[in-house]
Amino acid sequence: MPLLPVKPRKSASIWSAASLMVSLFVVALTSGCGDKFSDLEVLPTESYMKKPGDFLGNTYTIRAQIDSQVKWEKGVGRILAVLPESGGARLPVFVPDAVGGNLHIGQRYKMRARIEAGGLIYVESLRKY
Repeated sequence: MPLLPVKPRKSASIWSAASLMVSLFVVALTSGCGDKFSDLEVLPTESYMKKPGDFLGNTYTIRAQIDSQVKWEKGVGRILAVLPESGGARLPVFVPDAVGGNLHIGQRYKMRARIEAGGLIYVESLRKY
């Protein structure tokens, strides 16, 4: 007696497709598509203030409130004095025009910042919290 080919059931195909979609979604969420701040260490403010040169080239997270605007230059950016949530003294940070939009005194931001030459805190990205 010849064997007849077995047709796959439609419900099995639907479950396979749904399972694949869920797997792809989970991989997308866990492979760097998430928070660009979450994997960073918080800037140790007091140590930075004592010896900023020790932190050159490193990238940190800073949660801070804008205290004042020190300088602004069109097409370049602005230097702000911020009060870090972790405590310590005010910190000067540079926010390039391409990164910062309307920034106001009193607003709180989570910042991704890199320590550049001379100990300058260069903000690469920020978002309100």
